Amino acid sequence: MGGVARSKDRALPRWASTAVVVYLSVTFAVVAAVLVGSGLLLDLDAGFKEGLLLALVVLTLPVSFAYFVIGTFDASAVLGLTTVLYYFGYFVLALVNAGLFRWIVLSARKRKLVPAAGAAHTTPDAMPQYPSEKLRGITPDVGKLWWAVPVAVLLSLPQWMVAGIAWCGISGCSGGGFGVATGSEWIAVILSAANGVIMAVAVFAVRWLYPTGKRALVALAAGTLFGLLGAAVTHG
Repeated sequence: MGGVARSKDRALPRWASTAVVVYLSVTFAVVAAVLVGSGLLLDLDAGFKEGLLLALVVLTLPVSFAYFVIGTFDASAVLGLTTVLYYFGYFVLALVNAGLFRWIVLSARKRKLVPAAGAAHTTPDAMPQYPSEKLRGITPDVGKLWWAVPVAVLLSLPQWMVAGIAWCGISGCSGGGFGVATGSEWIAVILSAANGVIMAVAVFAVRWLYPTGKRALVALAAGTLFGLLGAAVTHG
């Protein structure tokens, strides 16, 4: 009985497992597309190639931006072992992100079950499966938001820094220094949306509110507001 309970504690919920599979599959597909395009020397549009590389960077944030900068010092148009290893490095970053996502979700959903009164010596089957709910569906797990939300903010900081440059250039939107640079605002929009997704996942992963549909709506609202807040702050 105990072994079964522990294995369930280490299992991701269906929505999280699906997200990991889709995430890794999309990242692998983009890596394969980049390598095939380079290996076959396809005459692809320069904008399309840049879009694929940007997709890799965005998919594997937050570490990927520094990885991309380091890789530009040894950029090569010839497909060789070094190039293959470099691009598959993005997939390794995706695996690291998936592992971190798994840890965060399991930590957020982990709870200490307390037996009901008079059930201290009963079998594990008598343990409650869900924490006792407080007012209007709020559970004791609400306290985990105190660390889940700051973690989401911390993971969003690299995207904020890049978005701040993408909006108007290195001098900012005030026009001082090197002046305003336009054309890359869409990168900032994508990064702001990515931060919104990070916050929404953090709020939804913690089982602090039931029913689940209500928690999903709150997570969607929190992610949207956080993404808009990040866009407003970095555009300043």
